Amino acid sequence: MWKVIAADDEAYIREALYKLISWEKMDCSLCSVCSNGKELIMQIEAERPDIIIADIRMPVMDGLEVCRYVYETCPEIPVILLTAYSEFEYAKKAIRYSACEYVLKVSVLEELPKAVQKAVGELRRFHEELEGKNAKLETTATLQRQIEQYIEQNYMKRISLDEIANELHANRSYLSRLYKEKTGMNLFDVIVKKRIEAAKGFLQNTEMKTYEISDAVGFDNAGYFSKVFKKQTGLSPKEFRNGKRNGMEEI
Repeated sequence: MWKVIAADDEAYIREALYKLISWEKMDCSLCSVCSNGKELIMQIEAERPDIIIADIRMPVMDGLEVCRYVYETCPEIPVILLTAYSEFEYAKKAIRYSACEYVLKVSVLEELPKAVQKAVGELRRFHEELEGKNAKLETTATLQRQIEQYIEQNYMKRISLDEIANELHANRSYLSRLYKEKTGMNLFDVIVKKRIEAAKGFLQNTEMKTYEISDAVGFDNAGYFSKVFKKQTGLSPKEFRNGKRNGMEEI
């Protein structure tokens, strides 16, 4: 079953997604439905779904911001956008971030299943391509090693998936899907983990400020670094540093 998560700020749409769409007939399972884009991104990180459905207009974080996040971090996941607005400008922005489909809410019960089936078709085609490429195991193994080598050499820089793909002369979506298929891990989850491990070393062995460490290990800002650090370790950078100095067991 393909895992689906969705977000819409209107309760009647959330209810319709749960009760009026026959997910099982499409070999899908609707895991959760959030009320805004921020919650949806948290669920993406927790659930690692196969398909994402997002309303374009939502509070806190809208569907286009979700689309951009997916495009930058996990482009192997197809995104379907829902909207009550048919303006072409929204469609153009959705296309820019490689949205899989664009569905108007007035016809959501008729059109959303078609969009989901299209996304499922794309996922199946990818897996078929991957199986074909597995016949050339040495080639895919080499590409995986190149990805890991590039990450090891550059994870402390502000690298993007586009930069990795350009360096390795590969399609960005294929690269991300291949890595996840071969390792079971999201490419940028691995990069974040390496950055946090490097940050631990700085906290243990230097007097660098938090913002200096954040910059040194490739994060855009110190606030986000501290949030990710605590999520990964259970401690803030300051707590981790003080705990180490007091002989706390290593996290």
